[in-house]
Amino acid sequence: MRRRPDGSVSVAVALRGRPWVAVVADMIDGVVAANELPQLEAGEWRDRLWQAMDAEVGAGLTVGEAA
Repeated sequence: MRRRPDGSVSVAVALRGRPWVAVVADMIDGVVAANELPQLEAGEWRDRLWQAMDAEVGAGLTVGEAA
């Protein structure tokens, strides 16, 4: 994770050779960390983001396919 002087944040996630669920977990954790969420709020947002991912997969997206 890289924070820039202008306040923007970049999160890098390794893709190659990893299970998709591990990549998604890192992306979700990156969003939570970048937003510096308190522990309780972080848990709520992790749940919401996982639910959003479940909805996308349920909508017919395949692993690795962009929305």
